[in-house]
Amino acid sequence: MQDILGHSRFALRQLRRNPGFSLTAILTLALGIGATTAIFSIFYAVLLRPLPFPEPDRLASVSVMSFPAGSGGDAIGVPASVSYPDFFDWRAQNRSFESLASYHGLNAAANPNGSARMINGVAVSWDFFHVLGVPPAMGRAFNRDEETAGNHSVVISHDFWLSDFNASPSIFGQTIKLFDVNYTVIGVMPASFSFPVETPAPSFWITPARDAEGTSPSTSQRGWMQLETIGRLKHGVTIAQAQAEMSTIQAGLAKRYPQEDLNNHAARVAPEAETLTGDVRPALRILFAAVAALLLIACANVAGLLLARGSARQSELAVRAALGARRREIVLQLLTESLLLSLTGGVAGVALAVLMLKGLLHLVSPGIPRVGEASIDGAVLVFTLGVSMLTGVLFGLLPARRLSRLDPALALRDGNRTSTSGRKQLRLHAALVIAETALGLVLLMGAGLLIRSFLHLLAVDPGFNPRHVLTFRVGVSPQRYKTDAESLALYRGIQTSLQALPGVSSATAVYPLPLSGSGIGITFDIEGRPHAPGDSPEVRVSIVEPSFFQTMGVPILRGRNFSQDEDQPKGRPVTMVNQAFVRKFFPGEDPIGKRIEPGLTSDDNPKAMHEIIAVTADVKRERLTEEATPEIYLPYAPMNITSPYFALRVAGDPASYINSVRAAVASLDKDAPIYRVHTYDDLVALNTAQSRFQTLLLTAFAAVALLLAAIGLYAVLSYMVVQRTHEIGLRMALGAQRGNVLKLILNRGMVLALIGVALGAGVSALLTRFLGTLLYGVKPLDPLTFIAVAGVLLAVSGVASAIPASRAASLDPMKTLRDQ
Repeated sequence: MQDILGHSRFALRQLRRNPGFSLTAILTLALGIGATTAIFSIFYAVLLRPLPFPEPDRLASVSVMSFPAGSGGDAIGVPASVSYPDFFDWRAQNRSFESLASYHGLNAAANPNGSARMINGVAVSWDFFHVLGVPPAMGRAFNRDEETAGNHSVVISHDFWLSDFNASPSIFGQTIKLFDVNYTVIGVMPASFSFPVETPAPSFWITPARDAEGTSPSTSQRGWMQLETIGRLKHGVTIAQAQAEMSTIQAGLAKRYPQEDLNNHAARVAPEAETLTGDVRPALRILFAAVAALLLIACANVAGLLLARGSARQSELAVRAALGARRREIVLQLLTESLLLSLTGGVAGVALAVLMLKGLLHLVSPGIPRVGEASIDGAVLVFTLGVSMLTGVLFGLLPARRLSRLDPALALRDGNRTSTSGRKQLRLHAALVIAETALGLVLLMGAGLLIRSFLHLLAVDPGFNPRHVLTFRVGVSPQRYKTDAESLALYRGIQTSLQALPGVSSATAVYPLPLSGSGIGITFDIEGRPHAPGDSPEVRVSIVEPSFFQTMGVPILRGRNFSQDEDQPKGRPVTMVNQAFVRKFFPGEDPIGKRIEPGLTSDDNPKAMHEIIAVTADVKRERLTEEATPEIYLPYAPMNITSPYFALRVAGDPASYINSVRAAVASLDKDAPIYRVHTYDDLVALNTAQSRFQTLLLTAFAAVALLLAAIGLYAVLSYMVVQRTHEIGLRMALGAQRGNVLKLILNRGMVLALIGVALGAGVSALLTRFLGTLLYGVKPLDPLTFIAVAGVLLAVSGVASAIPASRAASLDPMKTLRDQ
């Protein structure tokens, strides 16, 4: 212990004697460690931190994968939701799960304080809280009987209890109005509970009792596939065992209900934590690898600084060795100095990470689950301490080993700067610069690919014109508008009022709205094309008003728009199809006049053959990056979807119309709040938010890496000039021109840069393929990107080389020889 304290005190004195060196090294390390810590805090919160439930490893999601008709499961499946009847069968027949629960999100107009507003809620099966292992903090959870129609019990969130009920302890037994129905409060969840993970967080949970009401309840429809399912595995049951059992159950349902087209649906069981974060895992892993590369570059830079500083300490270390200091003691002393530097850099890095994390959380996509939990907590600090110590060893070991091997007699001899030892040290410097340059090229290549991908994404034609469009939904009470005719009259009235607003050129109602995250998929039949039972083709469907195409700017390429007699509750059954539909189902044919039978019905629109009257352009439905998929359009009035989206095209800034829209809706129904209010430009921006975040972050890392690599090259060439000052002065005294000296140093720098670029190109070829899932419109081995980033790196290297080269060419040969 005494030795360690002695080494530490001596190391501290050494660093104080060289404040310029110490500050440069600490700042370099702080940048690398700070960036690594900030990214790790997000990485840990999203991917590594256990779910906040008891025994989270036993929680599994159960879903279905939908495969194209006729694929036999050989194609890539698309995740799909589950229907109530399927869930009830799963729950009754499985033996792998202790409990199995369902849930689906919904919105309700609530007015506990007198002003109606829309709040997020969840309809859950009665044992939902038991599956998660989290009981209410106050009151009770649901019981089995409360799943049946007519039961109106509600559990509310802690935040909702605080904000709207002033944390009243007498809340239990009180009623709150949701969906214009009185619900009795039976429980309040803990402050830390929020599930499902979404933004904004749920304010209430109800049972499927509401879905079980009406003449055609959702709980009896296998085609109503809107549920997510989560289960708690029994002790000793593995994911693989549960998967095998659920696959058997799902296959049995497909045979039992052939008319429901379940043959193309396969059960999927996966850890809940993996399901929550499945889409963002590749991106976060790549960003963490990128920041690790940045940290390595920082380590290489500091190692170069230590080597350069070591040349000034050779005499000191040689004297110590000559006086009897053992090699082990010298190595230990030098490593102690390195660790002290790295720990100081780690402390500064934590302070920098706090600032960086705040900025990152503003940039990060709101769709990343649990990202709000990211913080510089105990686990992250332990990681930072480990990283700091590891970096201290990484950048300190090479200089320590190098300096501890000095020959005392040689080190004390005059003219050591031109010795073999000096040349070996230059080679070590050069190797570090090559490594920095190679890693810098890898980061630049990744950033270049993401930038090009993002530019391609911004240039995507969504199939409609999102400029100057405002969108929103209206919270309509099903109790106040009990019939289709009443709700249709309200929606038509809203559309008319919107159309009358000054500056509004067109208004429409639609469901689902493109790029809103909503969607409807149905099966259908083509007249004259029989198929096996349960093997119907699938298609997306949009329910639209005739004004949809004008308001959204969706071109009708062939045919005509819906007419007045077709856009009525019992109108003539017609449909429009998009180009992707024609390419897949009517290649080389004219689809106009052909007939299909959509598997979507209503009281006013029973199952019937619909005539195709038009072909429209393809519209991006869920993501800008998606391939065009078959889609059909049905007129709104016969289907009368509850709570459609409204869209209006305006002159000027759409956001400036929000108050006018709110007033227009309130004039028809003051208790019908508007919600999900967005300009369409904002919706498009949300669709590109994750790509923007990845691109900005990796570009920032690459820029810092480029700067550090340039500094490293500048340092090694400056060190070379110092080491070879006598030689350069002698050359110039013997007639060497300044241009020759300039060329000598520049060539040395560019050779190092070219070797680094070549090595980095090979590494990039291996690693950029992992970016494939994040790229759009560009290949991982894109030659134009490589040429561009290599050119940037070589240009910066040229600038970094020119400064010491110019200094060497400006040496006065006579003065140099005299000083030597």
